[in-house]
Amino acid sequence: MTDEKRNNMVAPCGIDCGICELNICRDNSQLFEYLVATGIPKEKLPCDGCRSIKGDCPVIPEKCATYKCAEVKKVKFCYECNEFPCEMLNPAADRAEILPHNTKVFNLCTIKKDGVGGFIKKSSCIKQKYYKGKMAVGKGPVI
Repeated sequence: MTDEKRNNMVAPCGIDCGICELNICRDNSQLFEYLVATGIPKEKLPCDGCRSIKGDCPVIPEKCATYKCAEVKKVKFCYECNEFPCEMLNPAADRAEILPHNTKVFNLCTIKKDGVGGFIKKSSCIKQKYYKGKMAVGKGPVI
């Protein structure tokens, strides 16, 4: 995959679609079948990433509101918006153990600081710390 195509796999909200299970199921038939069994339409898998599918995420019933907002405001990433951070990026405890929504602001700050390529180099580690890390108060998550 070219750098440009890989960079395009990072959504406006900061989610790295390149390491999302909906994308990586293309190389894992067991994961593909699991996702279909959870109710994700087979024809929407594997997902080519938010930008490629223009915000029509397989796990939400309509076009992503955050994606639409970025389109309207003509920003590549939400951090470029003069309203950043907004309510759509507000973290919530609901389903935090299975959804990456609470990482968006951190991801966007990392993209702003390190660029998309720098973020991509760190995104797997960020995801691992989010889902498998233990919180060390005052230090953040550690593996």
